[in-house]
Amino acid sequence: MAHLPSPRTTRGTTATTTPDTRPVLLVLDYPGHRPEANLSDLRLEDAGFDVRYLLARPLPRDLTAEAYTRRALERAGDVPGAVHAVLAYCMSASLARHVAEQTSATRLLLFDAERSTAATLAAELLAALRSYDEGAQLPDWWSEDALARRPDAVMERIEAHLFEVIRTALAQDAGDPDPDEVEDPAVNQVARSLMGTYLDWFAHLVAAYDADSRARSGTRARSVTHAPSRAVAHIVSAGHVLPDDWPDIDSAARHAVETGRIGLAAAEETRGLALRILRPGSPSPVT
Repeated sequence: MAHLPSPRTTRGTTATTTPDTRPVLLVLDYPGHRPEANLSDLRLEDAGFDVRYLLARPLPRDLTAEAYTRRALERAGDVPGAVHAVLAYCMSASLARHVAEQTSATRLLLFDAERSTAATLAAELLAALRSYDEGAQLPDWWSEDALARRPDAVMERIEAHLFEVIRTALAQDAGDPDPDEVEDPAVNQVARSLMGTYLDWFAHLVAAYDADSRARSGTRARSVTHAPSRAVAHIVSAGHVLPDDWPDIDSAARHAVETGRIGLAAAEETRGLALRILRPGSPSPVT
């Protein structure tokens, strides 16, 4: 077989690489099945942007905002030094500021931003438990104080408690007369497999909770010494109300679209707004 010469060694030619000058967008949008449209439905790639989706499996399991976003950036691979903007949806919006602090991004574009609170985590935990036990209640050890002081311990308890509820439900479905007395390896394997999705989600919520708590208390990551100023813009669906204590809410630009939450990211009106805000050279977002 003939060995074809590399373009670098072809006689009479000089290999050149055209630099990728597309503006880079970093996107935080939690993956998974949901009725709401995804930020990928904005089709910003078609408008000439280099779009990097940071939340892809395997997802981080870190519990602080700084560590979680650093891990997401590491797993995203070769993120260019110049980042045009960070985009985020729902409770991922709390993490966007930390991504901006770890990159050169000076713009944040947030879609239906929501806070991740202890009440949010409690509701999600209860929903997960009741998926397998309709009469389940929050465990006695759950508290906002524990979440704030020892999120790692809370996550360990969530994992152990939820695993037991799932394992018991699967064992009962399999016909075990007394699932507490039965250790079926097959049942345990399925339960552990199901647990992975839940642990990914709860880690995301805890990291966003940490980000939100830091922002409201004015605490920033110790590794950040000189964060650039950032222009913040919100795009909200019909009826969505931003939290009054969202950071920089007084100076942030807010744009409302007529569509509902489910179709927000897929609406042409949303896409048009996003493009006007993100176009290179456009002024900082204004209300």
